[in-house]
Amino acid sequence: MNELTRNFSNKIEEIFSEKKLPKKIAVAVSGGVDSLALTFLLHEFCAKKKIKLFAATVDHKMRQDSSNEAHELGKILAKKKIPHEILTVEQKKLPQKNIEAGLRELRYELLSKFCKKNKIEFLFLGHHLGDVAENFLIRLFRGSGLDGLAPIGEVVSRKSKVVSREEIQLIRPLLDFTKDDLKNFLRQKKIQWFEDESNSDEKFLRNKIRKFFESFEEQNLIQKRIKNASDEIAKMRDFFDEIVALEAAEIVESRADGSFLINHKKFQNLDEKIARRILVSILMKVGGKIYKPRLEKLKNFYEYLRSNEIKLRNFYGCSAKKFDAQRVVIFAEVNQLGSTRNTKSTMSC
Repeated sequence: MNELTRNFSNKIEEIFSEKKLPKKIAVAVSGGVDSLALTFLLHEFCAKKKIKLFAATVDHKMRQDSSNEAHELGKILAKKKIPHEILTVEQKKLPQKNIEAGLRELRYELLSKFCKKNKIEFLFLGHHLGDVAENFLIRLFRGSGLDGLAPIGEVVSRKSKVVSREEIQLIRPLLDFTKDDLKNFLRQKKIQWFEDESNSDEKFLRNKIRKFFESFEEQNLIQKRIKNASDEIAKMRDFFDEIVALEAAEIVESRADGSFLINHKKFQNLDEKIARRILVSILMKVGGKIYKPRLEKLKNFYEYLRSNEIKLRNFYGCSAKKFDAQRVVIFAEVNQLGSTRNTKSTMSC
């Protein structure tokens, strides 16, 4: 066992240190360096632990070679007897704006259905150290606060908007691994990966930032330093969240139908940052979102809720209106496909 494989195995054991290792897991694999390396690292780990590994590839059909690559990828995985399924995006559902975010949501919904069908709770994703650093700069450029500058979550619960009320756990075990680590692993295994030509298209901010990192000889060191800074920001965020949770317990009440009641007067008197933080938590839970709303739009909705003239208004998959003289209610938007789940009476913001 080489150092990379050993470190990876230790990371998986750490992630599942407080729970039993599952009997089966899924991995999202595109054929690129990161997801393909993850798949074969998981294959070795699962073989030793007698865990059944399933692989799924999402084909957007937005590139000419995408379908051929997906089938070639299936042949590579078949040699290792890894079950593989190609999930195809319906062309009519392809987003026309906010393309990156829209495609991401489509991928997660297809992968959620795949996990549901195979009764799998844990979906592994190939995000690595470079992704952490890229996300940090992207969000910094967009004016993000504590949440945006904190690192991608290693373990995140995702509630599907379509697949009943069930959640899947998104697992990202490669966040401390560099892309060079993963390339070297695949070279040692004599496994060829696919290069997505769209990754060189500099109309996307992520690709510009990737090129920026590649211009430095100490790229990996710089990315590690960015992740360290991001980790420190996460500690600050967690401390702030403890304060927010205490405030939320005083003004927020969850209901059996998944909606939330907010004491309007107390909400109006709260510090703005704390109030917005509480609001974000409610919106994500009610709307079944994994990502937080954009800051400017959130500010507008916050100002609306602080006003004394509250009428029915929709935002981020949620609806808000007056509940009674003292309280405002936030509930799932009427035309939303999914339904909200019950939550505890206290909130973890």
